[in-house]
Amino acid sequence: MASAFSYLLKSGGLEREKDYPYTGKDGTCKFDKSKIDASVQNYSVVAVDEEQIAANLVKYGPLAIGINAAYMQTYIGGVSCPYICGRHLDHGVLLVGYGASGFAPSRFKEKPYWIVKNSWGENWGDQGYYKICRGSNVRNKCGVDSMVSTVSATHSSKEEQALV
Repeated sequence: MASAFSYLLKSGGLEREKDYPYTGKDGTCKFDKSKIDASVQNYSVVAVDEEQIAANLVKYGPLAIGINAAYMQTYIGGVSCPYICGRHLDHGVLLVGYGASGFAPSRFKEKPYWIVKNSWGENWGDQGYYKICRGSNVRNKCGVDSMVSTVSATHSSKEEQALV
């Protein structure tokens, strides 16, 4: 994530999706600096520590994270805690919250989890969100704690500013 934010600082920003739609295919860059609609003002990398991540989430709001999305493909709800999940990060998402629910079978305690907002739309997962286990027994499940950043961005379009 940090390298992406660094690139955005150098390039000047991002275009709206309608001006530069995602195609899912390799191709040549067609970036048009005159169509920049959002820019990154600054960013910082958050320590790989669940307490620090939670504190930054409360202080700054949603955090940009990288995650191994292999088990997200079939997620339909609940708290996901894959038995085996690599730490190869292949998907960028937003960490938007945390909580605890249900009971972990071994200790009869609530099962803590992170709440992740995905980019695959509201018809995916739990209305576009994913809950993945967290806590001392499962630290960094699917690499969720490995690449965490805060970012300060601004929108330049009047249409977006009216919505904020």
